[in-house]
Amino acid sequence: MAKILVIEDELSLLDDLLEMLKFASFDVAGAGDGHQGVALVHEWRPDLVLCDIMMPGIDGFEVLRRIRSASNTAHIPFIVLTARTDYTVQRQAMEMGADDFLIKPFSTNELLSAIASRLKRHQQVSSSSEQRLEDIKQKLARMVAHELRTPLISIKTVSDVISRQMHQLDPEEITELLQTITVGSDRLSHRVEQMVYLTQIQAGVLTAETIAKNGVPSPLWEILLAANNLARRFAFNPPPNVTVDMQDRDPGLMLLCNPPAIKHAFAELIANAITFSPPNKTVYLVQWQAEGSIIVSITDQGGGIPESQVAAAMRAFEQINRESQEQQGIGIGLTVASHIIQAHGGTLALRSVVGKGTQVIVNLPTYTAPN
Repeated sequence: MAKILVIEDELSLLDDLLEMLKFASFDVAGAGDGHQGVALVHEWRPDLVLCDIMMPGIDGFEVLRRIRSASNTAHIPFIVLTARTDYTVQRQAMEMGADDFLIKPFSTNELLSAIASRLKRHQQVSSSSEQRLEDIKQKLARMVAHELRTPLISIKTVSDVISRQMHQLDPEEITELLQTITVGSDRLSHRVEQMVYLTQIQAGVLTAETIAKNGVPSPLWEILLAANNLARRFAFNPPPNVTVDMQDRDPGLMLLCNPPAIKHAFAELIANAITFSPPNKTVYLVQWQAEGSIIVSITDQGGGIPESQVAAAMRAFEQINRESQEQQGIGIGLTVASHIIQAHGGTLALRSVVGKGTQVIVNLPTYTAPN
């Protein structure tokens, strides 16, 4: 039984609509104003909202904005009810994310038809999204099995060698074997961290709402320094003598963030730049402030990405030109970084020229301490 929330300040009409929907076998709830309506959306989680536009206090536009701005309610179908026949109201509602509108007075058939259409469409979209998520999970499971098994085999093999031949190995050989174990364990730890953040992102645990509520004001420069150190662990089999030039230190730039997550995001970006750089080259990391935003640019001197493949670089589980640039890893680092940055209210963009290198540009909101 679908749950329908009706938000209408004209109480006689509200009662009529609720009775009509009950008779049509819907589970219903009503709200007499916008404040109560928004609260019920979060508390009751309806399958569809019917909302009047012209209400005192919070009007229907503001109700719609609040529902669409919250990640856990943004998907709920929203039908506007209005007595105004001018197209401007309808256009504004649709531009803000309304799914449909009904002009008062409307018939029972018109109402039920609009509800049925929106619920059917929502179910189709949900089914498609669930299938895509299931496909991703299956692909992830296959790749995780490979990516976790490979370093485990390396660690197990080397451990067995040390265990069996300890008395026959000289100190240099033991040191080399222990280094192999360290590299394998670092790689394994990195893969697990990626999976944890991917899970948090998909589960809605790491969101703009949680960061706004629980975020910690942190100096950008300290985050970038920590990320650079972490990137050295993330970069698998990096080319020799690649340096990171961190320019234009500004200790005054602050972020409201989840520090471990944002460090991980920048570390993924720096590690990618290191991994795909030629030997003896430099990765340039620059930061500056512009119109209330913090900009961080990470530029390598690698082979670059063809323009036609830049969009694919942001998809989960892909590596560009995998045949010619084969590197170990699931290839989700860039996608995980992008989602973490989006959760912090930021954006990530790629600029690349084949044969010259790639620039990653991160734009994040500046944190200003309240007075």
